[in-house]
Amino acid sequence: MNHWIKELLINLDDHVDDISKQKILEKCGPHCPFSHLPNEKILELRHQSKNEEDFLDKLIDVWHLKKENNQHYVVFDQCYCPLVNNDIQNSSKTMCYCTLGNLKHKFKISLGREVEVQILKTVLNGDDECRFKIGISPEPEGGSNRVPKRDGD
Repeated sequence: MNHWIKELLINLDDHVDDISKQKILEKCGPHCPFSHLPNEKILELRHQSKNEEDFLDKLIDVWHLKKENNQHYVVFDQCYCPLVNNDIQNSSKTMCYCTLGNLKHKFKISLGREVEVQILKTVLNGDDECRFKIGISPEPEGGSNRVPKRDGD
């Protein structure tokens, strides 16, 4: 499977423009079977929180979310994707768009709104860590207790 993914990424890199590659891989992200924090777990954590700030604080405690200078980041100390991490030097950084899509999805379902996520650094790009800036806008008026519904609620 890893060889197949590598060939797919090579062909995407060779034949598809950057914007299209990003759109394709971002759409795959929400369906990643290797996520550190399953959607059910993030929603459970959200439902256990008093408000959005409490949720983000809990997420900092249990996941890779960091808050630096009033800005949130998701930071991975290494590439955890098992589809590419066994051959980092020869892997395509295009795969990082999958993580981008996964993070956008996690924050959207847990905060109930779109969140801008920006790739700042990735191990596949030769950096020492993977760092994603999470653009969490202020919570809407009266939304401090608003919790996204779970399936079946």
